[in-house]
Parts: sequence; C-alpha cells; structure tokens
Amino acid sequence: MAQQNEKNSLLMRIKRLFSGLTSLVLALVLVAVIYVAAVLLHAPEGHEQNAWVVEEEENAVTPLQAASSSDVQSLARLFGAPLPAYSGQAPSGEARNTRHDGQAVRQITLSYPGLIITAVRPASAAPLLLRDELIVQSRSDLTVMNLPAVLAGKGTSHCLYFSSEFAAYSVYAPNAAEEEFLAAVSRITQVR
Repeated sequence: MAQQNEKNSLLMRIKRLFSGLTSLVLALVLVAVIYVAAVLLHAPEGHEQNAWVVEEEENAVTPLQAASSSDVQSLARLFGAPLPAYSGQAPSGEARNTRHDGQAVRQITLSYPGLIITAVRPASAAPLLLRDELIVQSRSDLTVMNLPAVLAGKGTSHCLYFSSEFAAYSVYAPNAAEEEFLAAVSRITQVR
C-alpha cells in the first residue's frame, strides 16, 4: 500500500509538472501570437490601417508652364533633363504637360523640316512616344546621345527610340529614306 501511495504521489507530481509545462508553453505561444499580430497589424502614424499608400516615384515631375519657343536651351532647362536637338537649324518647340499611368509627364516637341524630336520625362512615360504603324527593326549598332537606340520604320517613315534613366526620346521622320534618316540622326546633339 505504501508503494501504491508513493506511485500515486509520483504520478500526481508528473501530472502537475506536465500541466505546468503545458500552461507555460500555451502562455508563451499566446504572447508570441499577440506580438506577431501587433507587429503585422501596426499602422504607421498618420495612415489609416486599410488605406492604400502610393509612393511618389523618385523621378516624378511637377507640371511645367506650357510654352512655345525656338530656343532649345530654354526648353531643355524647362524640361529638366538633357534634350536632343538637330544641329544647324532652329526648331519650332513646344513644352506641355500630359499624364501617363496617373502620373504627371513633361513633354517637349521640337519640329524641324522633315524631322520631329519628342522627349518625355519621366522615362516611364516612354509608351507615349510609340508610333503604332511602325515596325521595330533589330539593329544593335545605333546610338543617340551615347544611348542605345531602337529603329522602327515602315516605308519612308522612320523613328528612333532611346532613353536615359530620367527621360525617353524619339526622333521621327515621316518621309525619308532610311539612309537619309540615319544621316540626319547623326547630326543630333545633346543640349542641357
């Protein structure tokens, strides 16, 4: 009987030990769950918990004062990034604001006889420059302003697309042979 009591007493201590350990483990798990929930659900000050926050792009631009000018340097300053220009001729230039994918875009268009140069900033607005009727040609030897360029054309219409990290550009000739167009492109300089 004494042996039975000793056995029962030992079993009771083991049950209490397991019960205490189980309670401790459950308490630690509960604290961990509360901590993880607090960290994951914490909303920064000044923001609603369920609000979508759209971060402004580093290269985002503010709207500019629309202008027309033949002075490429003043248009380049207005643009805020290097601007390609056809050397030897004064353009008819236009600066305007537009939008692409919900963001403000600066657009400069320089019109020369037989050649149109368009620049958009930021570079993510490059799709605004695309001319759907033209077919991209695979040439890897073309550069403008030391930037790699892509040639697109169809018949006597040709366009060269290129971009930097800040802006995207196109040089378009609506009616020129490819050799004539590439000769004209070789006269393009960078204006800051």
